[in-house]
Amino acid sequence: MMRPLNTQVIIDRLKELVPGLDDVQGAAEYNQVKSLTDFRIGTAFVVLASERNPAGSAPQHKRAASAEAVFGVILVARNYRDQSGAEALQDLGPLIGDARDALLGWEPQGMDAIKWLQGDAVDSDASRVLWIDVFTTTHVLRGTKS
Repeated sequence: MMRPLNTQVIIDRLKELVPGLDDVQGAAEYNQVKSLTDFRIGTAFVVLASERNPAGSAPQHKRAASAEAVFGVILVARNYRDQSGAEALQDLGPLIGDARDALLGWEPQGMDAIKWLQGDAVDSDASRVLWIDVFTTTHVLRGTKS
């Protein structure tokens, strides 16, 4: 299929294997949040960031192409100790570890093993901290029309 990476399988995996999460949602729900205070603590969001052809301009099959997909898992945690969020990130450590453990090296059907790229604190205020882990995988775009 010529569709972008199916993030629903990643959402389902996190729901199944990360008990510390109250909910796991997708990009549509993430984009509806207007301010940091609107994020529900204990929620994760799986967001597809980009896809590209790793072969670049090299010749490729007429009806198939590799797609290197980059996606993020955004975790929302309580920040109740300090404005910078540093101590909250320590508390968030086990949740980050569980999410990484659920995804790193996992091979969903039709995809290569998921690789971790980086993790970053995205934002914080007096009550919340957002953390993103960025992952990549490769899947094949296959045409069905000749």
